[in-house]
Amino acid sequence: MSVPTHTPARLIVGREPAAISAAIMSVVALVSGFLTPVSPTTQALIQTFVGAVLALVVLASVRENIVPGILAVVQAALPLVVVAGADLDTEQQGMIYAAASLTLGLVFGRPNLTPKINVVEGEVLSVRDEPIE
Repeated sequence: MSVPTHTPARLIVGREPAAISAAIMSVVALVSGFLTPVSPTTQALIQTFVGAVLALVVLASVRENIVPGILAVVQAALPLVVVAGADLDTEQQGMIYAAASLTLGLVFGRPNLTPKINVVEGEVLSVRDEPIE
């Protein structure tokens, strides 16, 4: 019996996320070079956002529960929103993150709390083999 040593790549639209990120940043560089200057800070912010979104897509294809990935995107997007001009102090950013966490927990968390075995008066009636959705 052999143990697999290679994990298949997670593809998005038939491409690896790093290739998609590189293509987007190439377009940003072309726009910056030929149309309108894009500052290094703005390029870094675009790269951060693209990376967060691609990570979320990969996470969604790998796991059943994507709440942590969505929260990571919110956490990455908040500084982008502030740099883009939103007047949010750190307390307001914290409230937005807490509200996102609470909302996602209520919307997506409750179905994941369904027990995998049915117990009535101390007896196991059946074991669920299907995934919790």
